[in-house]
Amino acid sequence: MKLIGSYTSPFVRKISVLLLEKGITFEFINELPYEANNGVAQYNPLGKVPALVTEKGEYWFDSP
Repeated sequence: MKLIGSYTSPFVRKISVLLLEKGITFEFINELPYEANNGVAQYNPLGKVPALVTEKGEYWFDSP
């Protein structure tokens, strides 16, 4: 699983804590959504973080 975002975002930190608490291994990809030419849009069409990519290739984004 891949977690895309920036640890400056409280929403990304919330998801990373959840994954760590559940013992789910993940690769963190540091992308800043406010920088030009970032790669966030390839994971989330809204250009927001966090975004998750599963091993099946599914894209999940947004956090409540």
